[in-house]
Amino acid sequence: MIKTGKTPSWNFGKISRQRAEQLLLNESIGTFLVRESEHFPGDLTLSIRDEDRIQHYRIKFDLINRIYTVDDEIFFPDLNLLVQHYESDADGLCCRLEKALDERQDVVDSTRLQKSVTTNIDCKELHIGKLVGSGEFAEVYEGTYRKTRVAIKILKGSNSAELFLHEASIMSSLKHRNLVQLLGVTQESDNVFYLITEFMSKGSLLHYLTTRGRSVISQADLIGFSIDICEGLLYLEENHIVHRDIAASNVLIADDKTAKVSDFGLAKVLGNTEKDNGSSIITEKIKCRTKWTAPEALESKRYTHKSDMWSFGILLWEMFSYGRCPYPRLPADEVLINLKEGYRMEPPDGCPIEIGDIMRQAWHINPDRRLSFYQVLQRLQHVNASS
Repeated sequence: MIKTGKTPSWNFGKISRQRAEQLLLNESIGTFLVRESEHFPGDLTLSIRDEDRIQHYRIKFDLINRIYTVDDEIFFPDLNLLVQHYESDADGLCCRLEKALDERQDVVDSTRLQKSVTTNIDCKELHIGKLVGSGEFAEVYEGTYRKTRVAIKILKGSNSAELFLHEASIMSSLKHRNLVQLLGVTQESDNVFYLITEFMSKGSLLHYLTTRGRSVISQADLIGFSIDICEGLLYLEENHIVHRDIAASNVLIADDKTAKVSDFGLAKVLGNTEKDNGSSIITEKIKCRTKWTAPEALESKRYTHKSDMWSFGILLWEMFSYGRCPYPRLPADEVLINLKEGYRMEPPDGCPIEIGDIMRQAWHINPDRRLSFYQVLQRLQHVNASS
């Protein structure tokens, strides 16, 4: 266990592997931290920024002899000596320990905010209006900032610092007409954070579909939304970001009926190796929407741009059914077994043949056989030109 007393700067205690990777991602090679092991109670994990990824090493703690080891060959009576050893010599690790990460994961100070986003907003200039939406970790309000209408996402609770930094850092790097834009951030207290984004007056695509229906929304509108969303997701793919939560409820509609992808709380930036070798795989367990998630992600927790494509196919089905819930006759816990046995939804009544074909190809059991967002965009633009 990590000894009590004055806590070394590299001691980050109980944080997740994902959080460690977020903290180390933009650091220099050799930057490191020590955290409690998620899988081996009493042991620790040494997380190090390597050239193209974050490496994790188990530090075993022998409770009887009160010693630590990484390789079962060299043993240390305390963690400080272990760290000092690997600061002087890599000795089997990916690289020598160069610099301890000294920013605490449970504190969001102004320096870290500036690293995450480019614009910090003064609370005094922000006016919060009515509640327009809520979820497990956040509430969204309509408001104004310097006389401009904005949406204010308020994150609260013990996990809010981690969630806030993750979503803010992802959103601050994204600039595209079909992605909801982050305008800035501010912090009210240690556990209350605000993300301020452009205001989308017509609400979520799901709400837009279910409250208007076929009499108001034409197929041309739906194809236009499809193109907008696909362009936004293609931009994410080109920037090596997997969204992992694509659904009609996470698309917002502007005054001019432009569709924009939102909610980047589960989005993940791929590491350099994943970018270069084309595998683009993230393997981790997250809380996901079963009916929108690709089989390989449900079963093996493998998230790629091709699992995002599967979810986009489900989103198309939502749109052309005017907001129905996918797999309406299947409970969520029976979806995966049915998919593995070959079941697929039929395109909704009245859905254009070309759109139905895109859905079917998006739902191929083999991710490599699914279309890319570039290919789908070309097809959608062809459908739009022909309609």
